[in-house]
Amino acid sequence: MLKADLHIHTCEDASDGFIAYDAYTLIDKAAELGFDVISITNHDCITFSDHLCRYAQERGILLIPGIEMKVQGKHILMYAPWKKIYRFHNTMSRLINQKDHDTLFIAPHPFFPSGKSLGKALVQWHALFDAIEFCHFYTQRIDYNRKAVQLAQKFNLPLVGTSDCHVLQQLNTTYTLINADKDIESIFDAIKQGNLVVVSSPLTLIDIGRIMYGMFLHYPVKRIGHACISLMTVFGRGAL
Repeated sequence: MLKADLHIHTCEDASDGFIAYDAYTLIDKAAELGFDVISITNHDCITFSDHLCRYAQERGILLIPGIEMKVQGKHILMYAPWKKIYRFHNTMSRLINQKDHDTLFIAPHPFFPSGKSLGKALVQWHALFDAIEFCHFYTQRIDYNRKAVQLAQKFNLPLVGTSDCHVLQQLNTTYTLINADKDIESIFDAIKQGNLVVVSSPLTLIDIGRIMYGMFLHYPVKRIGHACISLMTVFGRGAL
């Protein structure tokens, strides 16, 4: 069983300026946590290269090319050979026509409170998706995954557990064990056939506090501090 997380962001994502770690740091952390497979799915950009792939491979990790695309105002997760991703269209109907054995489409956090989440559009466009995401960010009382679980059952789609990682504290909170060989074709086939297990547990209030601190306070405050030091240095030199 391959330990996998297929929804992770890094600081190469221009849409998320608060992320403190780069792709290499992420790979090091994933290796430390025993992951076999990961995908960096930055927003509307591909963070993948031959060098990055080799770096991951040297640490025992298969790096799958992926992207979180905005399509008709909604986010979707797409995985394919990285040069092929650039040729995909940004409408649901065209994407459905471009599906083949080399592609994998996952519906991310479809019912989380965001205008970019699919929501009811998941019902309309369910033919596009090979799986639905079970996202890490939930508690025993508040769980936006419940509707996703219901629709996964309705449309006979597997659930894939991910961290949607933006701070490293999120990594390893929810992930997927995939019964497949360690190559992209085998992994895609296993996901589509539902040969996997989601590993997850609700977050505690302490967990949520740490994640929110990492996302909205720690790194921004650190950047402000660095900017202040730079300004003080500049003005100090001017005074001299």
